[in-house]
Amino acid sequence: MTHELLIRIDKKLATSFTRQIYEQILQSITSGCLRIGDPIPSTRLMAEKIQVSRSVILQAYEQLQAEGYLEMRRGAGTFIAANAAVIDTDLFYSEANIDNELMVNVPNFKSVENNPLSRNVNSHATILYDFRHGIPAWDTFPMDRWQRALTEACRRATPEMLTYGSAEGSLALREEIARLVRSTRSIPASAEQIVITSGATQALDILARLCLKDGEQVIVENPTHNVLREIFRFSGGEVIPVRVDEDGICVHEINQSIAIHSKEADSHPKLIYVTPSHQFPVGVTMSFNRRIELLDWARRTGAFIIEDDYDSEYRYVGPKVSALAGLDSSGRVIYVGSFSKILFPALRIGYAILPYVLLKPFLAIKWITDRMSPTLEQEALADFIQSGQYAKHVSYMSKLYASRRACLVNALDQEFGDRVHYFGDEAGLHLLIELDTSVNEELIAKKAMQYGTQIYPASDYYIDSQPSKATFLLGYANLSKSQIRAGIKLVARAEQECKE
Repeated sequence: MTHELLIRIDKKLATSFTRQIYEQILQSITSGCLRIGDPIPSTRLMAEKIQVSRSVILQAYEQLQAEGYLEMRRGAGTFIAANAAVIDTDLFYSEANIDNELMVNVPNFKSVENNPLSRNVNSHATILYDFRHGIPAWDTFPMDRWQRALTEACRRATPEMLTYGSAEGSLALREEIARLVRSTRSIPASAEQIVITSGATQALDILARLCLKDGEQVIVENPTHNVLREIFRFSGGEVIPVRVDEDGICVHEINQSIAIHSKEADSHPKLIYVTPSHQFPVGVTMSFNRRIELLDWARRTGAFIIEDDYDSEYRYVGPKVSALAGLDSSGRVIYVGSFSKILFPALRIGYAILPYVLLKPFLAIKWITDRMSPTLEQEALADFIQSGQYAKHVSYMSKLYASRRACLVNALDQEFGDRVHYFGDEAGLHLLIELDTSVNEELIAKKAMQYGTQIYPASDYYIDSQPSKATFLLGYANLSKSQIRAGIKLVARAEQECKE
C-alpha cells in the first residue's frame, strides 16, 4: 500500500520545483523516513496532491533513479531502491546512545526475559522446543468460537460502545467476572468492585502508583517474578523479600526481613504481594493456616495484600482451593486476575477486584493512564463466558495440560533419574526443577540452545541467595508430548556434553 508522501513546495524560493521535490525525497531516504522497498506515490497522484505539473514530478523521480535512490517497476510503481544509502536506524536504539540521566529512571530490565532494552543474542538460532513458561497451547484454542463472539460484539456495537467509555470497563464483562469468581474462587464480589485492565501487569502498576511513595515498603515472596519487583521499584517502593517454604510465604519472618533489608526498619509495609494458589515460580500452594496468619498480619499492620491468582484455573492434584480474598473479612485483599494464560496473552484483558476504599483512586489513575481498555474485545469476552464456551475451554485444557505435565515429569525421570527434583507439579503451566549436576545452569541452557532447545535458568527470580543447584523454570503448555520428550532428551545431552 502506498501512503501519502509529505512534500512542501515553496513558490517564493528561487529553487526550481523539481529540485525542491528531489531534495525532500532524498532527505526522507537518507534520514530513514523512507526505507528500502517502500513505495512512493505515482507521478500523477503526487502532481495532484502538491498542485504542480506531472512532468515536474517525473523529472525529480528520474534524477533520483539515475542516482540509485529509486527503482521504477513497470506496472507496479516506484520504490526506494535496494542499494539506497539509508541511515543506520539501529543507532537510535542502542543503549550506548541513551542519555545516562534518562537511564536512571528506566527499570532494571537486564534480567527480564524479552526485555525492551536488549536484543536476543540467540535470535539467529532456530528454536525447535521452547520451554517458555506462561504460554498456553495455541493450537487448541477455539478460534472459530472466539471469532463468532467478536463478530457478534461488532454487530451489536452502539455509538456509546464505540466512543470513550468508562474507565472501569464493560459492565457486561464485569458482571460475568463477578459471577465467575463467586462460583469458582469463593469471592463475594460485585461488578462495582471490578475494574478491567490491560492485563494483570497494568493492575499491578496502578496499585504500585496508588499505594507506594518513595521509600515505602512492599513485601514480596522470595523467589518471585523479576518484572513484578521492577514495577514496585519504579514506583519508588522499597522491595523486601520474604522466604517461601512448603506452606507459602513465611509470615513469621516478615519483621526479620524488614530489619535486614529496609532502611526504615521501624515503618510498616504498605503492600504485600503474594501468589497463594500457585506460587511463582516455586509452585507451592499456600496452606489454610498460613492464609489466616497472613490476613491477621495485614489487619494488624494496615497493609493491603495483593493476591495475584496466578494459574489458579489449572489444578491437577487434590481439590481446588478458594482464593485468599474469599477469606478476607476486613477489606485488606486486592484480587488481581487475567485471561492471558487461559485464552491468549495478546488479548490483554485483566482485572482487579478492589476494596471500596481503593476504587475511586484506582479509577483516577486508570483514567489518566489509558482512559479505558478496548471495548469490543471486552464485550466479546463477556459473551464467550456467558455462553459457556469459557468453562468448556478451561475444562478441556485442564485435561490436556495434566497429560503434558505428566509427560514432562516422566521425561525428566527417564533422562535424569533421581538427579532431578521438581516443584509445583500439582498445578499451573510450568515446573521448577533442580538438577544435581556439577555444571552451571547458564552453560547447560547455552548448550541446549545449540540443539534448538530453549530452557530458562531460574536464578534471576531469587533476590538474596542463589539456588545451590542448577535450577530451571520449564513451561510445557504449548508443547506436544513428542516435543516435550525430544526437548528433554536434548537438555540431557547438553548437560552431559558440558561435563565432558
